[in-house]
Amino acid sequence: MKIRYAVILSVLLLLVSACAQKVNDPADVQAIKDISAAWDKAWTAGNAETLASFYAADAIVMDPNKPASVGKDAFRASCEKYFDQFSDENSGVVEDVRVSGDLAVAWGTQETKTAPKAGGPSFRGKSKWIDVFQRQRDGSWKIIWDIYNSDLPVAETLAVGAEEQALMQVERDWAAASAKNDWAAMDKILGAEYVHNSDGQTLSKKQLIANMKSGGLKYTSAEPGEMKVLVLGETGIVHGLWSEKSILKSRDLSGNYRYTDIFAKRDGRWQAVSTYSTKLK
Repeated sequence: MKIRYAVILSVLLLLVSACAQKVNDPADVQAIKDISAAWDKAWTAGNAETLASFYAADAIVMDPNKPASVGKDAFRASCEKYFDQFSDENSGVVEDVRVSGDLAVAWGTQETKTAPKAGGPSFRGKSKWIDVFQRQRDGSWKIIWDIYNSDLPVAETLAVGAEEQALMQVERDWAAASAKNDWAAMDKILGAEYVHNSDGQTLSKKQLIANMKSGGLKYTSAEPGEMKVLVLGETGIVHGLWSEKSILKSRDLSGNYRYTDIFAKRDGRWQAVSTYSTKLK
């Protein structure tokens, strides 16, 4: 009897072993990463047909702030409509891939630069995503579920007009110029009468540019955060958060700030004329 049970147990173990699913097979993991890289290229190229080819026929795509698209044909139509209005530069990173048998899940991050085809300022986006893949009968992998959402503060994801978008882009350009210690770019962003008032200490445009040129003011990093924009004719007001690492003549100014920038529109572009900022404790 013991021998009979041992034989049955051995057979069962063999069956379980035969049916065991491959987990995180390197070839499968690489295949998923290759699809994600090809997806990025197709999106940047604005190729809706190629993008749809990565999805199963009954795939569900869950874009933020609207109902899910069901089926790759609906996804293709959504892409075509989007690419009629915008062009994107897309750069994604696959953070992790998990594979078990014929199912795989991947998550990652992406950054985009979007330009309206009708003209107007471009804007940047940062998001994270999760895709679920299923192996097909021919051995290929197709996306069956796709979901993503933005990393940006809510204030920047709300629909705003072209002027509001333009002002937020000036703030981003301002941060980029600061981080690069690019005084020439700063000279274009700031109006001649610009004054920076921070915790009671004022700094004129002339002083700021001179300090950057001499190296007395040096940034290691600068990044704008949440922004709220108000446009009143030719005057723009931006309330926001700002984070920087900087030194002014051996004095460490690094920290997080709450600020209000005031802009004037001149010759079709916005220039900053005043900043009031307070360092957060």
